[in-house]
Amino acid sequence: MTAPLVRTDELAHTYGSGLTAVVAVHGVNCVIGTRTRAVVTGRAGAGKTTLLHLLAGMKKPTAGTIDWPAFEPSPPGPDLIGLILQDGGLLRDLDVRLNVALPLVLAGRTGTAVRDAVDGALELVGLTGFAKKAPRDLTGEQIRLAILARALAPAPKLILADDPAGWLDQPAAERLLGRLVQAADRLAAGLLVATAEKAPAELFGERWAMVDGKLVRDR
Repeated sequence: MTAPLVRTDELAHTYGSGLTAVVAVHGVNCVIGTRTRAVVTGRAGAGKTTLLHLLAGMKKPTAGTIDWPAFEPSPPGPDLIGLILQDGGLLRDLDVRLNVALPLVLAGRTGTAVRDAVDGALELVGLTGFAKKAPRDLTGEQIRLAILARALAPAPKLILADDPAGWLDQPAAERLLGRLVQAADRLAAGLLVATAEKAPAELFGERWAMVDGKLVRDR
């Protein structure tokens, strides 16, 4: 592993306090670098989503520490981390190209820079011929690929994906995860995928599991 992107020391996050407190993440120690290709599995409620939000800088830890040594500023902005959320759907009134361009426009990019980045992201996920399609005209797999393209368009250094294959069947899910790993390779980006399902072992160099908020190594 080279160039650590994010590292944690006894990272924890608790929702609420007192008798109603829920410990979602507890004592997590991990390092994600530019060559990390990791998948973390676990049942619903195990803490996977909260962990990804912490690693993305969306939530603050309630205990422990987290830092992003390769980013400036730190924590990094949303254009430097490709975060793929479970509920991050496409905007139905925009075509695929405009959906993918949205984070770039919000980050202040314009003109050729946006066009080239969108074209590159669509090529990465295999949707080059679908730029003008509306979300309603896409298959479920194509919708998930367009969501990947939107996260990849800013060429992030770190990709955090929360159940990116969603409700796809197994063959489509495996194709999508393969595309995601290939994109991380092309971008030289670290990759962590969270899923409740089993992922193809050959795609990921590291397999982790979340068990009651704790991160354990599968290998």
